[in-house]
Amino acid sequence: MGDLSKCEMEGVKCITELPEECMSHILSLTSPRDAARSAVLSSEFRSAANSDVVWGSFLPSGFEEIISKLESPLVFSSKKDLYLHFCNGPFLLKDNTKSFWLDKATGKKCYMLGGRELSISLENVTSYWRWMPQPSSRVPAVAKLMIDCSLKIKGKMKSRMLSPSTTYVGYLLFKVASPEEVCVRWGWNAGLGGYGGDFRRVHTSEQQQQYEEEVPHMRKDGWLELEMGSFFNDKNEDDELEMEMRNFHIRTPKSGLILEGVELRPTPTPTP
Repeated sequence: MGDLSKCEMEGVKCITELPEECMSHILSLTSPRDAARSAVLSSEFRSAANSDVVWGSFLPSGFEEIISKLESPLVFSSKKDLYLHFCNGPFLLKDNTKSFWLDKATGKKCYMLGGRELSISLENVTSYWRWMPQPSSRVPAVAKLMIDCSLKIKGKMKSRMLSPSTTYVGYLLFKVASPEEVCVRWGWNAGLGGYGGDFRRVHTSEQQQQYEEEVPHMRKDGWLELEMGSFFNDKNEDDELEMEMRNFHIRTPKSGLILEGVELRPTPTPTP
């Protein structure tokens, strides 16, 4: 507490004189980062900040259902422990096509839709695509592009599975077998509400030059990620988010792409 001003120290003292349940309620209205920081202020704050009341408010609605859908059992001793477990994911779901975790700073839901969860043109034709395990992948099988010209990849997801009132960014996750093997360009549509919804075209053939300036980012896990667009999930209803990736040059052969899937994450929270 040596870094606090005299006025701030007086404020901390006043708050710590409140009943613990009041302090817990106040902290539950802040953020996971704020609650964790407050735990170091005093023993009174620590007890309140670590309570199930606080961390239960940071867990997503329906977290019990999420736990029931995990491929492996999740053991935890408190709601704070559960929150940190979720943040240290991802966790494979029982369908073996999706993985789930929480954004540590905000508690927002994150998902990765594996290739098996997507609709890929000619995915079951072995001369075009081959499914194989990849040690660094979060799903049991990834898709390697052998040869294709049309290259269309689509995905759907219920918006209620994501956190409401949240801006999400979609990322295509892939590797390249060898630089000589691959020549790929996609377009991307993202929207809510199904085919009748308001779709936003992020990359189109008319914006080809803009697309070519996009550069994939190498992640620590060895996968490349390409930002495909963003959308605001303003409702927590049964609307449907649709994703579509397709190339511009339909007649240009493409090969060597290893597709893991599409990742949906909330926009990064600025660090104060």
